[in-house]
Amino acid sequence: MTDTPDPLDLEIARRLKATRTSRGMTQSELGRALGVTFQQVQKYERGYNRVSASTLMKCAVALDTSVAALCGEDEIAPESKPLIRAYSLLREDQRRAVLAIVRAMGQDPQGPSPGVQSPS
Repeated sequence: MTDTPDPLDLEIARRLKATRTSRGMTQSELGRALGVTFQQVQKYERGYNRVSASTLMKCAVALDTSVAALCGEDEIAPESKPLIRAYSLLREDQRRAVLAIVRAMGQDPQGPSPGVQSPS
């Protein structure tokens, strides 16, 4: 077992604090909405304690946001959303074909440029 917080937990903690402060809400106010002390909110916001799924939902309601926003899933570019919706309507075999095409289109047939390292 490790004492190092998971990066996802730290990102949720960061987003929780940023959303709370942008709403002008104190840790005590959020704590009351969640049924916990402000010290527990501090632990959530620092990533010392993980936020359970039910608490994350309560946080989203109290902060008038979505669970997706607190998890970072709201960062999909707006122009990608119609593509994602259309992709979700495809059959599985069609999805595999589309994915293969997109991957092929994203590859540089010339290879990496001189002096440019490929991502590892």
